[in-house]
Amino acid sequence: MHEKYYDVIIIGGGPAGLFAGIVCARNNLKTLILEKQVYPIDKACGEGIMPTGVEHLRELGIAPFVEKYPYHYFKGIRYISGKGRTAEANFAEGSGWGIQRVVFSSALLECAATLSNLEIRAGASAVYTLGENPKVNLNNTVLCPKLLIGADGLHSQVRKLANLEALFPKLKRWGVRQHFNVEPWSVFVEIYWGPGLEAYVTPVSVSSVNVSLLWDAKRYKPEHGGKKLFASLLKEFPELQERINKEDVMD
Repeated sequence: MHEKYYDVIIIGGGPAGLFAGIVCARNNLKTLILEKQVYPIDKACGEGIMPTGVEHLRELGIAPFVEKYPYHYFKGIRYISGKGRTAEANFAEGSGWGIQRVVFSSALLECAATLSNLEIRAGASAVYTLGENPKVNLNNTVLCPKLLIGADGLHSQVRKLANLEALFPKLKRWGVRQHFNVEPWSVFVEIYWGPGLEAYVTPVSVSSVNVSLLWDAKRYKPEHGGKKLFASLLKEFPELQERINKEDVMD
């Protein structure tokens, strides 16, 4: 087999993998990112970047790429209980940014494209081995990095091969997400609490919010599945439900 050498190979091309790749390339390391899916890549998440993350984006010169896209700042977190009680606090470090996951990835990809020593291969299904001399087999080519980074998410195969799986509790949490064409009503990320169920509301542009619903499979059983799942979860939070309408759904 043909061999090809890199300083760093990163498994996973989501926001974490792209960010790591940009950092490595900016430090003059020949870097390859391997992503098994094809862009754009999406999944349910809160879509918020904390203040320290924003600061890192600025330090690395990535912020100008992000700021060309729709986003919205948030200054802290507000918790809202089912009984209407609230607790909130501003970040000490400044403001965070709310931005759609696929939009953020687009900005990172745009930044990555300016770095000649950073290569990204999407739709790449690779087989890899760990150890002192890690190797990655891809399309009859053996890729040999000095360092292999696992940025392949919650169900990381790299972590599993590294025998680090036992360090992470196997929680059965599920999530769904929708964007709504509604002007943000708060400069906080709002977290609504219920028994085994949470709703995260993040402003992601001047005219839209992200609503993510997460639940513990052991503590909460949704009334409906399929297309009715999101609505059945949302009704557990009447105060939030009053602020958004199904006609405002963007995706």
